[in-house]
Amino acid sequence: MYVHAQDLAGFRTSNYAGVNSVYFNPANIANSPYRFDVNILGINAGVGNNQIKFKLNDAGNTFNGDTIKNQLFGQSKGLTKALVNLSVFTPSVMFNVAKFSFAVTTRVRSTVNVTNLDGKLADRVVNDLSDNTNLPYTIASNDNMGIAVNVWAEYGGTVAREILAVGPHHLRAGITLKYLAGAGNGSINIDKLHATMNVDEGKQDAYLTNAKGAIGMNFSGFNVSDFNGTELAEFKGHGFGADLGLVYEYRPGTSGKYKYRFGLSLVDAGKIKYERDVTRSGTFAINIPAGQQFSLKNLDGVDLDNYKSTLSGYPQYFTPVDDKSSYSVSMPTSLRVDGDYHILNGLYVNLDAQLALTNGKNKAYNVQYFSGFSVTPRYENRIFSAFLPISYNELTKFTAGASFRVGPFFIGSGSILSALMGSSHQLDGFIGFHAGGLKKHK
Repeated sequence: MYVHAQDLAGFRTSNYAGVNSVYFNPANIANSPYRFDVNILGINAGVGNNQIKFKLNDAGNTFNGDTIKNQLFGQSKGLTKALVNLSVFTPSVMFNVAKFSFAVTTRVRSTVNVTNLDGKLADRVVNDLSDNTNLPYTIASNDNMGIAVNVWAEYGGTVAREILAVGPHHLRAGITLKYLAGAGNGSINIDKLHATMNVDEGKQDAYLTNAKGAIGMNFSGFNVSDFNGTELAEFKGHGFGADLGLVYEYRPGTSGKYKYRFGLSLVDAGKIKYERDVTRSGTFAINIPAGQQFSLKNLDGVDLDNYKSTLSGYPQYFTPVDDKSSYSVSMPTSLRVDGDYHILNGLYVNLDAQLALTNGKNKAYNVQYFSGFSVTPRYENRIFSAFLPISYNELTKFTAGASFRVGPFFIGSGSILSALMGSSHQLDGFIGFHAGGLKKHK
């Protein structure tokens, strides 16, 4: 099961996150310390993988192209998994009317996912085809391996309010309804590949033989290999989504501040329907008999968008399979559980866990995130906040970061401390500005 846990690391736990808190639980904006809040702009970007270790104290070597390629697809590597994630928090607003809180939000998201990619096979496609080290090599995969990318925009409307107040017990609820606009989706997937890879000494190139399985390409929208930014404004997919949330607070005394808080939310429910680009999309059954060879040089320099036309040129090995004209990409739906304990004055500690309800195992065009949890001590007041997020997920294991809020400005990373002090399989960061009017002290 998969889910992403790093957007706005640390800052998302704050009572002063304003309208941006709605993305993690729509009930968060009810009883907010803000009379109104406007997000001006925020950007969150991250990359995680199970092969490369990022070392910021050795940045020159860490970010060297050959180093990255060898770590990802080196001959001794196993299955490569990776995630690249970008969220742009575009202008959004939150405000209160009587006992209700409302938000109008916009956000652009992009996710690239590499799943169970056989390192030796990838090495032969992207590196030296003539190197016969460690060959022949048998591929025996019972799962999918592939690459998927999805880019979409969200336009949301949120309503929330306190629905129960009995003594110190307070319960709030919220819902967000979203229009989902898909800029593009692309994937290439190899399913249950069983094959032998070897080198033709005479031709000096690698080849596949005795191979069975399936390979599929799905594309809609922008050209993956020749990306043009203007294509992002040409929405090719459409759909609807929703977030639901509850927040319980225990508020002893007369200050109105909680001692502990629990949140439960279902976020990113929904789908985007795309029309399949038939010129680039297709599925093929693979059958390369023993004694026959398919040279991997045939794929050398071929863009992902052109794989269909290339494979169609070898009908003896790749048999077309009928596909539907459209397909629906599920959003990365997740169930989030959040606990926040008020220690003393401005000191808090937060525990945040997520459970995925969507994955791409059977639908390769669905992007996948990795499940995890985080513990975040923090100090905050009306002007300043400091966070120390410590996280674990299935892909990058443990990471530690730091983030800060100073007035309208927020910045941070969920992995910066790990990358500075040693090495980290994850590197991420965010920065943004928002402007709000805080309620008067009671």
